[in-house]
Amino acid sequence: TAPATAAGAGTTSEARKPGHDATQAAMDTAVAAGVPGIVAEVRDDRGVWKGTSGVADLSTRQPRGHRDRFRAGSVTKTLVATVMLQLQAEGKADLDASVDHYLPGLVRGNGHDGTDITVRQLLNHTSGIHNFTDDATFAKKVMGIDFLQSRYDDWTPQQVIALALRNPPQFEPGTSWKYSNTNYLLLGLIIEELTGRPYAEEIERRITRPLGMRSTHFPGTDPHVPAPTRHYSTFTEDPGKTTT
Repeated sequence: TAPATAAGAGTTSEARKPGHDATQAAMDTAVAAGVPGIVAEVRDDRGVWKGTSGVADLSTRQPRGHRDRFRAGSVTKTLVATVMLQLQAEGKADLDASVDHYLPGLVRGNGHDGTDITVRQLLNHTSGIHNFTDDATFAKKVMGIDFLQSRYDDWTPQQVIALALRNPPQFEPGTSWKYSNTNYLLLGLIIEELTGRPYAEEIERRITRPLGMRSTHFPGTDPHVPAPTRHYSTFTEDPGKTTT
């Protein structure tokens, strides 16, 4: 994974073990093609293999290392889903209740209807709700030609959900499956509605702190990957993104 703080190219590798030459070669090829740096770890019946390629910083030429920190992105969805399942086990959430039951009126428009979509369908991506990263405006501003002009813009979950709902559903709820980041924005809001705390605080309280995950943080709008710390940091507006 190339972290947000990495830049440049170059090739290095540490602690290579036999059996993963193809993986290492693929990493080196990606770096040669312009990827700043890559860190990989494989755990299998032969043990743990760690590979690196490229650099972590263009200016210093610091090589990638096995202890590097990086944006984990959608791995956060696993943590959000775990909190929702815990809330169900505690009798605080009903996975078969409608989205509208917890977020009245939020999912409306262009064929979307929160009264016909369940929390369970958000969790397993069978809701049919349009994926906001597929919205043309969002893609243009965040991943396209307008990125340099809009890269410092802040987006609230409600704003991003509204963009998604400008598009028609991907299918009728429960009739198919398709990955949608919008589902987990909604789940983050449901967690806040049920607990009175941001989803990041709930994940910290229920998961990362009890498990001693001191290298996992929610950096919010900070563009930097947090330095190692004995403390916990929280808060990001996107329940699909974290740093580990």
